[in-house]
Amino acid sequence: MLRYFLYGLAAALISFGLIAIAWYSPESLQFDRIVAGISAPTSEFSPVEILQNLLLLSSIAIFSWVAYSDRLRRPMAVALAALFGLCLIRELDFFLDFYVVDNLWQVLCAIIISFAVAYIGRNRQLLQIGWRRSWPSAGLAIIFAGLILLIPFAQLIGHAPLWKGVMGDSYVRVVKVIAEEFIELGAYILIAIGSAEFLFAWSRLPRARAPNEKRRR
Repeated sequence: MLRYFLYGLAAALISFGLIAIAWYSPESLQFDRIVAGISAPTSEFSPVEILQNLLLLSSIAIFSWVAYSDRLRRPMAVALAALFGLCLIRELDFFLDFYVVDNLWQVLCAIIISFAVAYIGRNRQLLQIGWRRSWPSAGLAIIFAGLILLIPFAQLIGHAPLWKGVMGDSYVRVVKVIAEEFIELGAYILIAIGSAEFLFAWSRLPRARAPNEKRRR
């Protein structure tokens, strides 16, 4: 129970921190900022976006460590780390496009998808074994809840025609952006909590070797 209290406390501290930022420095929380040299407004420099990236990095780090340490769960961990990596690259598309090379994020996503599909395809048996040993899992359930919130729901809320239909002539783009970003933040908080919970449960398990590793011994 203590760790669930800590998860809730962490989420509360994140919310309190954002409220404090908005209170003491209102302009720092802008979601429609015009960046020098770029005519289109962007929310990429807001604290919410930066926090989203940090949460994704923490989840990627956790499952990268699981993949490194546990051969049986490696394909499953690689799949989840690759998925969160795709989300991170998509969140950084603005920086990659404007400060590195245009459409670079699409190339990086294609590389990660190709690697993950090839690796998982070659290790299908281990993927099934790792999944059976890990499910049911509170951590994975929380991660899936975050993914449901992120993929279908956040995309629906971020659909501009929906807001235009609701707001009519009073449509303001920043309202849509704020709603979308905070839903995504909630999804990434769930994913980070699920990753931490999975790591906690995994750390208490005995390290089983893969079948081919046993045969070598």
